[in-house]
Amino acid sequence: MSEAPPDAAAGERSDAPPPPHATSIAVWDVPSPVVAGSRFGVTVGVKCAAACPLAGQPVVVRDAAGAEVGRGRLDSEPAPGTRALYAADVALAAPAEAGVHAWTATFTAAASGAPPAAESRSAGPSPPEMAASPEAPHAEAQATFSFRAAAPPEHSVTVSVCDQATEAPLAAVEVHLGPYRAATDAEGGARVDVPTGDYDLYVRKAGYAPHAGRVAVTGDVALQVAAAPAPDVDADDEQVWM
Repeated sequence: MSEAPPDAAAGERSDAPPPPHATSIAVWDVPSPVVAGSRFGVTVGVKCAAACPLAGQPVVVRDAAGAEVGRGRLDSEPAPGTRALYAADVALAAPAEAGVHAWTATFTAAASGAPPAAESRSAGPSPPEMAASPEAPHAEAQATFSFRAAAPPEHSVTVSVCDQATEAPLAAVEVHLGPYRAATDAEGGARVDVPTGDYDLYVRKAGYAPHAGRVAVTGDVALQVAAAPAPDVDADDEQVWM
């Protein structure tokens, strides 16, 4: 029994379908909390390891039960400042139930569909071993993101922050009221609209000692915070609002 010549065997192996290109996916610009039942949006970005053009490819968002809740198509050009990251804005509707929800964004494409080189916006050629091929499929990629759906706001909490020594208003101060976040304006004021409830308050600005407290909200509330200058404290060490 004769063996096939090496060249013939190699030819047979060359008929095998090319392996799929690895892809990665990320979700950002996720607002939290969102009002239960309201509309909101997220941005989904996808990149191929071989820097394939992915313009027009679909991305799908599904809820925890696997039901489709939104979809979009990747932009015609890579995101600014990137080589081959394609993004899509996806419109969604928050669940009617308040609480933390985890949804999944999925990218699936049958083939790269790479356009002619003149149409590609990739900055420079791909490495030879990862060259894009119109016949090469793409591996599926998924990313899970979470957000909090909250009851509709009923009251306004206004927080005014000033320097304890000079009484000058402080701008760009982080204000955390439970899961709600805001920052003070040039007049040192920040407004947060929330439903009735008890909330942990955390106020922080670099160069000042952080302020923490508890606030019961049953109506509109106005709070004054005098921040004492102090060496900066790493917010990750404090973990007051986590």
